Amino acid sequence: MSDLQRPLTTWLFVTAIDSVQISAAADAKPDCVIIDMEDFTPPGLREKGRQLLSESLALIADAGVVPCVRINPTGSADHAPDLVAALDAGARVISLPKTSSAAELHQLNNAISAHGGSGPDRPGLLPCIETAEGLVNTYAILKEAPPLIGSLVASEDMTTSLGAPRDRDGTAIRYARERFLLECRAAGVEPVDCPYTWADHEGLVAETMSARALGYHAKSAARADQIAVIRDILEPGADEIANARALVDAFEAAERDGRDRVEVNGQIAERPSYLNALSLLARAGVISPD
Repeated sequence: MSDLQRPLTTWLFVTAIDSVQISAAADAKPDCVIIDMEDFTPPGLREKGRQLLSESLALIADAGVVPCVRINPTGSADHAPDLVAALDAGARVISLPKTSSAAELHQLNNAISAHGGSGPDRPGLLPCIETAEGLVNTYAILKEAPPLIGSLVASEDMTTSLGAPRDRDGTAIRYARERFLLECRAAGVEPVDCPYTWADHEGLVAETMSARALGYHAKSAARADQIAVIRDILEPGADEIANARALVDAFEAAERDGRDRVEVNGQIAERPSYLNALSLLARAGVISPD
């Protein structure tokens, strides 16, 4: 399985210009480190960040982590040089901030092809939905886009776009997170939840638990010390795997007997429950995904 085919549950944003922070990000062992050339890197230091990309991405890859670069938005002065530097440095994922149309993603995809990106080493695309306009157009954007590795919803920029106060409980973006997940699932694209941008362990736990309850299987972070918490909550645990395996075995036995449902641990399991359990086992690596 390639590094882009395995489940990517934890995504960690980091600046492009701080080698200590980048090293700490790699040591935290998220599934993917996003070196952010946009908001996390001041405009006057972006050229320095581009010059450091090869070294930074190599350090991340050597740690067994997928290296991603979030370039600057379409139409900005830094967009094209960011992309060239990211591709030359070996980025496995290219993230596009403030995505507002599928046309932007096709343009990005064509630019990658023109630069020689092809075959198994071609980077995946991760658009970021960060505005109210982008949110209401999410399904259309993702459905019409070239193949994507996923899509990520923002927290700070989304809050700003909504004109709402940012709070630890995430009240301002609760609906945005719910709607974003629904639109991603409808489009067949994996949703990545927004980063929790507070130094608050209990708040992080609460937001990640809510993400799990909604149906998110992946979440981003802005701090290296958040990764272990997100992983523990979102990745299937031993009990979940055992329960899913029991449900799959019981349902398949029921089907062989000509029954369309079975009771497992008090749950009336029908085919949708069976398919959900299979999906969990695939994410856990217990069975191969179809």
